[in-house]
Amino acid sequence: MHTLAAAALLVTTNALQLWKKPVAAPPSAPAIAAVDDHRRAVIGGHNWLTHAPPSYFARDKLTVKGPRANTDVGAPVDATRPLVKLGDVAVGSWSCSEGGWLSPAPRTSTEWFIMLEGEGSVDEEDGTRHRFAAGDVVVLPRGWSGRWDVQKDLHKVWAVHTHADDGRSTSPVIATPSQMSDGDIYKAGDTAVRVWTRQPGPVEVRDKATTESIYVLSGEMFVTNADGSAVRCVAGDTVALPRGWTGRYDVASAVKAVSVVVGKETTSAAAPAPSVSHAGGKRRPIVGGNWKCNPATASSLDELCRNFDGVAPYLEKCDVYVCPSNLHVALVKDNFTPGVHVAPQNCNFKGCGAYTGEMSVDQIQDLGLGWVLIGHSERRGEFGLPTPAESNQLMATKLQYILDQGLNCVFCIGEPLSIRQKGIQAVLSECADQLTDIVPILKALEDKSRVVIAYEPVWAIGTGVAATPEQAQETHKGIRDWIAANVDRATADAIRIQYGGSANAGNAPELSSFPDIDGFLVGGASLKPEISDIVKAIAEAKV
Repeated sequence: MHTLAAAALLVTTNALQLWKKPVAAPPSAPAIAAVDDHRRAVIGGHNWLTHAPPSYFARDKLTVKGPRANTDVGAPVDATRPLVKLGDVAVGSWSCSEGGWLSPAPRTSTEWFIMLEGEGSVDEEDGTRHRFAAGDVVVLPRGWSGRWDVQKDLHKVWAVHTHADDGRSTSPVIATPSQMSDGDIYKAGDTAVRVWTRQPGPVEVRDKATTESIYVLSGEMFVTNADGSAVRCVAGDTVALPRGWTGRYDVASAVKAVSVVVGKETTSAAAPAPSVSHAGGKRRPIVGGNWKCNPATASSLDELCRNFDGVAPYLEKCDVYVCPSNLHVALVKDNFTPGVHVAPQNCNFKGCGAYTGEMSVDQIQDLGLGWVLIGHSERRGEFGLPTPAESNQLMATKLQYILDQGLNCVFCIGEPLSIRQKGIQAVLSECADQLTDIVPILKALEDKSRVVIAYEPVWAIGTGVAATPEQAQETHKGIRDWIAANVDRATADAIRIQYGGSANAGNAPELSSFPDIDGFLVGGASLKPEISDIVKAIAEAKV
């Protein structure tokens, strides 16, 4: 049993005995939902969850520490209450009254927190100020130093990861509620802060590969330990899951949460899957813009980024990413409307080293990016240039590496005109050949939203000739049925399949109406303002 000082944690010795039977998947758990006594803090051993409702972190439950040191504005007094320490990760709550102070020593840990009340700001050493208020998520990376100011008495729930210097950026990261679309807010080394959504249904977890602290933003779920002890989690609750945890989530009503995840994520990592649902739910639509080798001049980038401003109203319903050219990724990554992801068009499978002309996952993560695209037809030998094709086996190797390193992947497949002319069975056979080597990866992948299949009818890319909506649906359904037969039905129902054949504002509404088309990988139209109309079409069609 993990223990903490009794003064800090008032937890009954029988807390883990509250529920000794496995929690059935909702709606067969009304008895638990009707009882709130077990929503006290539950402190588990190294293999048990730790849970705290908002009342555990109420300001009157915090221990006053007294006036802060290095104060140069006002006389701020802070108070704190820990929840749990799991190895190098600690979770708790903190409040502070108005005032300001210097923080001259570089941080030795990365801190994530969500603001419950008040207003504050942190300054970098160069004077850059980052403001935050109630509802905002803030990340203070290792190495940050500067100053703190509390403009209005604040209260927060925090998680801290103490770790060695990883050489990453020390600039604070702020995400407001409107910017909290599913995906990573922050990613550096083995620390990630992300927002995820899960639709109703169960998730089994075995030997969890990471330590995770979850703050529930909305919805309801039950989290069950291996022995059957369980807690009900709703908006405002904090849950900490240790590395090695085995148990189960049962989502009763769609849950949205923000997590800090520490450790090397693997294809078997089984936190509640962001974005995508299981059988019986809806797949969250996703639209990507592939700029390929465009534009010719950096001076054109601002205009291209502004084309995506119009997608902002739809980001709560649809994921959006952009694939700039490799030279432009770093120039544009912070220029899109908040919530739009940036994904490089390729990466290697060995990391940094003597690999001329390549890009590594380490470099992608250092830029704070969480997605990458691989296997585009133009990389598989359809350049129109005498360039060696990237093989199906190489694509599988890359995908495994990308997922093991914690990134998400858009995996492209498709057929040339010569195969399309032979009929749908020839098309599906070609797609199956490109998917066969990743079957074991998809079987092991617990979070199906981390891989998106982008189907490209190669003969329709850049030609202005699109497959008919009926052809696109027929192929998407065939791919989904193949995944059901060769992976499993749950994966087929959950995985998102984008259409990548000359989608535009004119044909997007009709294409979006088909059940197996979950979004678009857009080429030329992503360089134009009409990209917003394409996102609007799929977001509204899939409500």
